[in-house]
Amino acid sequence: MNEWIQPGKTIGIIGGGSVARLLALSAKKMGYGIGILDPDPLCSASSIADWHLRAELTNEKAFHDLSIKSDIVIYETEAFHSDYLRMMKRSLPVPQGEDLLAISQDRVLQKAFLESHSINIAPFATIVSKEDIQEAVQSIGYPCVLKANRTDERYRQHTLLYEDKDIEKTDGLLRSGASVLEAWIPFERELCVAVVKDSTGNILTYPVSEMMYRQDKFFQSIIPARVDKDIQQEVTRIAETVARNIEFQGVIALELLLTSTGSLYVNEIVGHPHQAYHQSTDWTALSQYDAHIRAVCGWTLPESINNPNSTVMRLFNQSQLEEAYTQARIQQDWKFAFYQGDPEDLFTEKGHMTIQTDNVNHTLTLLSDIGM
Repeated sequence: MNEWIQPGKTIGIIGGGSVARLLALSAKKMGYGIGILDPDPLCSASSIADWHLRAELTNEKAFHDLSIKSDIVIYETEAFHSDYLRMMKRSLPVPQGEDLLAISQDRVLQKAFLESHSINIAPFATIVSKEDIQEAVQSIGYPCVLKANRTDERYRQHTLLYEDKDIEKTDGLLRSGASVLEAWIPFERELCVAVVKDSTGNILTYPVSEMMYRQDKFFQSIIPARVDKDIQQEVTRIAETVARNIEFQGVIALELLLTSTGSLYVNEIVGHPHQAYHQSTDWTALSQYDAHIRAVCGWTLPESINNPNSTVMRLFNQSQLEEAYTQARIQQDWKFAFYQGDPEDLFTEKGHMTIQTDNVNHTLTLLSDIGM
């Protein structure tokens, strides 16, 4: 059981993106100080934090400094070496834990964990060379997708393979290290579920979210997902199975693929709060960010999480910022969160909007019409 972290203490956060920003806001509301470690001087969480260590996440001294200045450390990214977490655990609590970090940042280990608990995943093979790909496709077949074994933001590249000649496109990815070849699952929807576990082992799950990606970057979620009740129940069961069998405190998320026949495949375990639940700050008394801070600091959780009305959450970037400002002035019932950041960075999200709606399809059409 993690010790009680009293309000007034300082939470150090590894990473400074939009998730860190919303965690910092929750922590501040609960009376905690906040420090962050992130190389970007204009990262989203920088303006909220009490202090900011500006260093690469490969800088061992920066992690040592973070542990000295903090009373507890949490992470919103997997883009750092587990040795640094191990070092920090010698002097202060890191309640998300080593097991969760190891499983969430290594695809092969993650798949082995899921298989050991009879959770459905796409057929896969570990790859280190083109010869491995040629051998693996004999059983996996085409189409398939080659992904870096590491899951953090630095290794998001992947290569789709439709036939033998596509293997020649994999040189760059193979140079980055071990990879994983997965069968391509023809999915109908991408789903996400957030689950929180406190220091007593109490587990709560959030309503299942439906995700959408644009150019391989997450940009929208709909809650609750537009799926049958039995699918929602099965997703929740899978999430609770994962949460019971990993030692951690806080919020994690699972990304899943749903096929047209109703089959579910777990695509990824995310070891921290997920952007797909940004709108939880607007529709529930216990957002995933409040829940994460409560859980890692030794607070107990409520008995349940209230189900929301249907909501659409849409991220926007620099090119959409002026339209977001316009809509913020004219849409009385839409809720907006604007992140501070580098105005020269055209691709990192600059905020999100949450829209409660009785007609999801109408709302999606409206957003498309206004270019959001």
